[in-house]
Amino acid sequence: MDGFFFSCLIYCISSLIVLWLAGALFYDVCRASRAGQLIVVVWLAVAIGTFILWVPAWKPFLALLIFFGVFLWWWFSQEPSHHRDWAPGFTELPRVALEGDTLTVQGVRNTDYHGIGESTTHYETRTYRLSEMQGVDALVLYWGSSWMCHPMFVFDFGSDGRLCISIEVRYRNGQQYSFLRSLYRQQELIYVVSDERDAILRRTKFLDGEDLYLYRLHTQALVTRSFFFEYANTINTLSERPRWYHGITTNCTTSIYAQGRGRMQWEWRMLFNGALDQLMYDRELLSQDLPFEELKQQSRVNDIANSAPVDGFSNHLRCELPGYKQDGAMTNCESN
Repeated sequence: MDGFFFSCLIYCISSLIVLWLAGALFYDVCRASRAGQLIVVVWLAVAIGTFILWVPAWKPFLALLIFFGVFLWWWFSQEPSHHRDWAPGFTELPRVALEGDTLTVQGVRNTDYHGIGESTTHYETRTYRLSEMQGVDALVLYWGSSWMCHPMFVFDFGSDGRLCISIEVRYRNGQQYSFLRSLYRQQELIYVVSDERDAILRRTKFLDGEDLYLYRLHTQALVTRSFFFEYANTINTLSERPRWYHGITTNCTTSIYAQGRGRMQWEWRMLFNGALDQLMYDRELLSQDLPFEELKQQSRVNDIANSAPVDGFSNHLRCELPGYKQDGAMTNCESN
């Protein structure tokens, strides 16, 4: 009986290794090419055949571990880079500098979105007064699955405007999001710093089939400022040293936890983050005036954003959403 369980354990571990290697061969060695598909089929056939024909099971398992170790040595030697053929909208890395009360943010993306797949991207240098920071809002994006979402945060600098920060894949030309691809060394990490209108219209007008929700967060001023500087420090570090994006360990939510783990309590909804807005509600970071489901329903911003004027865009949205006017967060619905 012990031999049976030992064999089962070997086969389970071997299956995981073989499947991971199949993905690494396809993405990292063959660059997701058609030839890579053939190589993966051959690899799987050889691996399965070896375990069938070579007994006992520990012998092919040992050979697999040796090959796996050699492959990992090569795999970990692959380095991320700032020098790729980047897709439009991901060509520039931001930087943040503070001098006295003045924040200078370089590489702020401000894109005109004309319709599905049509856009003109601009990058700007903007200044904000730190003393004018009034709060932070959450943008939560869903693209077809209730299990996963993409959080972004919008920092409100009062009359100086709003600034959105989004942790994303830095796409290369021709790439699209793939969770499997993100498990390998194929995509770099980027903190996109943008005008709020850019961040919102990209999801409501430029991309199809996505639902975006805007929530007012209830945080203390010192917490908001600390949260911003956690982002700023990582942004500046990334501008010097590129990092790989990883769909599980280094993604849009786990990266937020990693940069603020000293004050954030871990919860499973940070990994399977489709209920992240529910988590924020449960921790009383969102308005408690409405039941969560009603708050979420009223916080969907797609239709409002697509019809909002350019001038006063941000305040126009907030005049229509719960959690703002009710608690005095908005005093002027006409200006931005």
